[in-house]
Amino acid sequence: MLSDVFQRPRCSQRAAVPSTSTCSLHAAPLRRLVGRGAQHTRRHQDRDLTNHATWQTTAPILTPSARRPSAAVPEIPVQGSAPEDVALPIFVALDKAVMNSSREMAYPEALSAGLKALKVLGITGVSVDVHWGLVEGKEPGVYDWTGYRNLLRLISDFGFRIHVSLCFHATPAAPLPRWVVAEGEKNPDIYYTDKAGGRSLECLTLGVNDVPVLRGRTAVDVYAAFMHSFKGEFSPWFGNTITEVLVGLGPKCELKYPAHPLDSRWSYPGVGEFQCYDRFMLATLKACADQLEQPSWGLSGPHDAGSYCLWPHQTGFFHQHGSWTTPYGRFFMQWYSEMLARHADAVLSSARDVFASSPLNLAVRVPGSHWWYNTASHAPELTSGYYNTAERDGYLPVFRALARHRVGVHLTLAEARSRDEPAEMFCDPERLLSQQVTVAASQRLPVVIENDTPRFDAAALSRLESVLFDTVTTGAAIDVPPPAGLTFNCLTDEMFEPNNWRAFKAFVLRVRERSEAQSGRSEACAVGADSVSQDRQTILA
Repeated sequence: MLSDVFQRPRCSQRAAVPSTSTCSLHAAPLRRLVGRGAQHTRRHQDRDLTNHATWQTTAPILTPSARRPSAAVPEIPVQGSAPEDVALPIFVALDKAVMNSSREMAYPEALSAGLKALKVLGITGVSVDVHWGLVEGKEPGVYDWTGYRNLLRLISDFGFRIHVSLCFHATPAAPLPRWVVAEGEKNPDIYYTDKAGGRSLECLTLGVNDVPVLRGRTAVDVYAAFMHSFKGEFSPWFGNTITEVLVGLGPKCELKYPAHPLDSRWSYPGVGEFQCYDRFMLATLKACADQLEQPSWGLSGPHDAGSYCLWPHQTGFFHQHGSWTTPYGRFFMQWYSEMLARHADAVLSSARDVFASSPLNLAVRVPGSHWWYNTASHAPELTSGYYNTAERDGYLPVFRALARHRVGVHLTLAEARSRDEPAEMFCDPERLLSQQVTVAASQRLPVVIENDTPRFDAAALSRLESVLFDTVTTGAAIDVPPPAGLTFNCLTDEMFEPNNWRAFKAFVLRVRERSEAQSGRSEACAVGADSVSQDRQTILA
């Protein structure tokens, strides 16, 4: 077993199709919502919004064009807080650029207007991305939480619950800390690397998780220190306002390798490339191959895996009878996937230590690499780090690792329908999501469902509703509970276009009604079961 090799001393060491759309909230579609938004002061918020709702979320965002609201539109009154106990929490995610590079809210007035509209609709909470590079940007150990403190206070003043995603990756709006970038200029092997030497500058390689290359600290040390600082700043909010912390474990806060970068190297539906060519990961690969007395297996990744944009049948590794089926292919894929699982284990162990006594939930986001799912090799999942093929369940070992830390799982692409995807790409987002949900249920991991792109058409909203309420069955007869929540991505200008807003509002009302009805049935069943149990005990007596 390769897992046994990892225990020996010498080896010490979503994806969802990346969305090209930008979630942004512009001023024009919000004019009827903003009104006197600039005059909506803390005094009014404290007066009208005294309670908090028990919800989970990911948060929306606004663009600079939203900074000048129209004063001609009447203000919409906020009608109290969402209920404390809800059958199905609905969260809405903020846009990724809600904080600018100066650590200030980019468009607070338009954001307030959007939050007010969500409050009227009865949304439970908001999800916010908190970026490492915007907090510890200048010097190691120097944290500036001012901008995020103001943002979270604004959200909490509306009575929302808050889910926070701790993001250790870079985006165009939030680069990595400058001091980390400086270290990367001196030692570029701290980044994931492809076989041509191309660096993925959006996050650190898991190969430095336990190597002190960041001014005497390991990557896990740095992540843990950041989480400690977050706890020190916001612990009074834990439990009553901040109810969940999602720990970022890769690009887009997803547990995956950056195999499908959003630069010119990759285009959909390419298979992507393995990200294991930094010297730290190669040293681990070599050590594990030596332990198995197969030194040639540790020289590099697969030589016949092709390049980013190729299709599976165009490569020697990923085609139906490719070298992924050989002893070397099985060795490499087990090593590559177990390294990712060990990465999750290392970072989550630190997170569990930091938040051990805190009244909040921890979560992880898992990608949905659904293209080429109906082929034998499942190539995009392999390059993302999931050894999931037609012959093997690659999510079970990863979810077992997550279950040890008692975390929730966020699953994406819940709006996608398989019949809408191009047939020649063998996509199957529905079967992939069903597999992930079933494996999560087998490990008793609570699941939060997310959409990948902001869509308001009937097909997408109907699919989301189906995922939330339709019973999932498997051949193994595993009982699959309903999702623990929904996070809608994200608060955009599109949301407030008249047709879209009507569709979204109707969707939220349907979900609320169905979840309350489902909760009532569950409670009735529980009462009935208790009654039967008591009758049985009486008979036995």
